Amino acid sequence: MIPIPLLIALFLAFGVNTPTFPPDDVRATILQVAGSILAVAAAAFALGLGTAWGVRRKGFATARLRRTFLNGSRLLALAGLGVFGWAIHAWNWPGVVLGAWGWRGSILVDDLLIIAPFLVMQILVWWGTFYGERALQGLPTSHAGRRVVRHLYLKERQSLALILPIVSIFVVRNDVVGRLWPRWQEQPMAETIELAVLGVMVLAASPIFIRLAWPTRSLPDGPLRRRLEVISRRSGFRCADVLVWDTDHTMINACVTGILPRFRYVLLSDALIDTLTPLEIAAVFGHEIGHVAHRHLPYFLYFFVGCLAVLTMASDAFTGLEAWISELTSVDPSSPSTLRDILEGVIVAAAVGAFFWVVFGNLSRRFERQADVYGCKAVSCGSPDCPPHFDLGEMPDEERQPIRNVCPTGVRIFADALATVAYQNGIALDARSWRHGSIASRIAFLQKLAVAPERELAFQRHVRNVRYGLAMGLAASIGFAGAAYWLGVLH
Repeated sequence: MIPIPLLIALFLAFGVNTPTFPPDDVRATILQVAGSILAVAAAAFALGLGTAWGVRRKGFATARLRRTFLNGSRLLALAGLGVFGWAIHAWNWPGVVLGAWGWRGSILVDDLLIIAPFLVMQILVWWGTFYGERALQGLPTSHAGRRVVRHLYLKERQSLALILPIVSIFVVRNDVVGRLWPRWQEQPMAETIELAVLGVMVLAASPIFIRLAWPTRSLPDGPLRRRLEVISRRSGFRCADVLVWDTDHTMINACVTGILPRFRYVLLSDALIDTLTPLEIAAVFGHEIGHVAHRHLPYFLYFFVGCLAVLTMASDAFTGLEAWISELTSVDPSSPSTLRDILEGVIVAAAVGAFFWVVFGNLSRRFERQADVYGCKAVSCGSPDCPPHFDLGEMPDEERQPIRNVCPTGVRIFADALATVAYQNGIALDARSWRHGSIASRIAFLQKLAVAPERELAFQRHVRNVRYGLAMGLAASIGFAGAAYWLGVLH
């Protein structure tokens, strides 16, 4: 659910030293940026229309077409980021906005204009791939004018809910705090403290952003809602509401947002509700509850803020890069150099990215399996001798039991839901995911638990040890970096 391309684009635009002086030829820069955006858009339309034509010719969406469309969409995302990064650091787009157009010092407007090429490119890519998405879902693409407008409107609203908290951090950090308390920002720990406080506030308020921006409606009363309410009572889970997430039937997904029960929502997409059976939906609902039950959201916040604190306090460790890069490029490290700044930013980003890829990815995959186990428990009868299976969602309240153990039928229900979601989203079962792991590996892990439920205790103990070990290591790193700073080792 996190808009990774958007986060990378924000880092490219604001996280690396960017040129702010006007380019030599402003008109040429604008034409280059516009031409590159149109090139990426043309590729998106070729992919979307080509996929729709392939589905129409075959008569159905083959696995190859789904895989080609998925890989093409990923390449488009990479191409868009590459073009945007080149526009920022090679063609000097910020210099056009801040220097030539004179928006330097404005609140929010300058930031929006700098990120605008990426946002325009994203909208055009959504438009181009719309036809392929509709065809793969078996939905009509004829008379697509109004459907395209609605599709882009929904996409923009979904993106807006996720971009508003991030933009709020940048605006408050760079514009508001800097203007009101200029001396505070001279403190070495100011950035870390500000971002930590703002991060907590955004995490607490993000459900409000999503509720206002995403097109949602309350799940109507009926058998499905009553079944989900039973699971909530059995698990002791509280939320403000269960919402139907309107994606124009182009996304099969679910999510939970909010760390406070009063501002917590569980969202089930319209396509997910239409595609899965009630028991499979209940298993997915249980998976989202699992993220809350195991406190994954607060831990991720601690992880990100802790890593940011370590990087901020240890920033002097990267100063040696300038001398090393100057040796490679024959550039005076004391002189301004776009090439040096780009290389330094790439090296730092690669190092930090590798750390997150290995450490955060490994942790995220373990958390995802914890939530998978909880999803199985949500539809399990708790009996290791199952079948016969007892559907606790249809039993009287006095006969229902709290969520405790997995049973073979519960594992099968959740595994079927995973496989269906993967197929409908065009994801191969063995396709790797650095954050979630492959669907095949997750199903295989759950099937082992169904055969030997005692394995769960060892798994939960292992995740707990990894979690506590990483937390203590991060706390020790913060303490070490802080002590080094106060002793004068770091400046």
